[in-house]
Amino acid sequence: MIKRSFLLILIIIVLSINSCIKGTYNMDMLLKQAQLSPTLAISAVKGDVSFIDMVKASDTVTFDQNKLVILVFKKDSVVDLKLSDFSKGTVIYKTATITPGNFDLNIHDVLSHITGDILFSNPSIKFNYTNSFPDSVKISLIASGTRVNKSENLNVAPFSLAVPNIPVQQQVTSSFIIDKTNSNLQNLISLPPEVISYSGTVTLRTSVKSGKADNFVIASNQLLGSLELEIPLELKVNNLQYTDTVDNFLKSKGDDNPVNPEDFQFLRINFFAKNGFPLGASLKMSLFNSSDSTIKSTVTADGILDPAPVDSNGKATGVAESSTTIEFTKEFFGQINKADKIIFWFTLNSPGSGSQEVKIYSDYRINFNAALVVKPVINLN
Repeated sequence: MIKRSFLLILIIIVLSINSCIKGTYNMDMLLKQAQLSPTLAISAVKGDVSFIDMVKASDTVTFDQNKLVILVFKKDSVVDLKLSDFSKGTVIYKTATITPGNFDLNIHDVLSHITGDILFSNPSIKFNYTNSFPDSVKISLIASGTRVNKSENLNVAPFSLAVPNIPVQQQVTSSFIIDKTNSNLQNLISLPPEVISYSGTVTLRTSVKSGKADNFVIASNQLLGSLELEIPLELKVNNLQYTDTVDNFLKSKGDDNPVNPEDFQFLRINFFAKNGFPLGASLKMSLFNSSDSTIKSTVTADGILDPAPVDSNGKATGVAESSTTIEFTKEFFGQINKADKIIFWFTLNSPGSGSQEVKIYSDYRINFNAALVVKPVINLN
């Protein structure tokens, strides 16, 4: 039975936060009763948070003028070529190699916990460059994204760069955009990749024979280039599941633990939310025994968050109210000491079971509150 010290603490909490006791007891008979089983509702937690409260702006997370959230990854010195880096030919085609390299997005730990499908609608790579070669310059960029045993190729066609107008202009600074209109970038980013690998060649071409080429190409010419990957949070999410395993913090650590399975008929959390994000969420919590790789018991909260309504452009137009109950049964409590781990499963979906594109803005908010409802068995002896 529940210990007296724990009972005292529980009653003080209940009274101090103006919770309610669902049930009426004859106080004249209280001393004659050996056992009570009231239902107690305890206000547990409430909050109001926006995206910008959870994720601050940084070099990687940016917000545009309309507050759309954009992830940015940069790679400098992808191309750094001088005339001496180019081979010579009899008909003036000079080629140089882009040194192979990797674009590590540093999201391996996150991806190791994720399953399901996500489609980023409008990723782009900006190839920023400064060019002082007056000849025709063409880039053949080879790139691929990899994630565990999956990969996607960029498949972008060779593209030409702007050249300076010699002698009036000594160099030109510009950029070339790679996106879903001219490549396979959308599928590559939607893996999502842990690493993007790149290589390629640069070709210079003049219309004259090699004996006259040096009149047009001088030793000080240089081509510098960098890559900037932008991923706006315009996406479709279909059963995207994030799984995290932690030590079983509910497990009894000795005789001082005041809570035992027989202390409760049930314990549940009533959760209410006003969700301004256009993503729905559900939650599962499993007791897991790692020695024999078995799940001992699971509690599930489907529809803990309903997605906010969106307009035709994927922007949330209001909030969705949802309420759910997470119930911890006596059977669940009976399995706590048989598990050394707890697995949390969070599943996200955009509206239409993942078929509708949504946009994530920094001012989206969630307002929520939760109450703990418990029916303990209390021994007054």
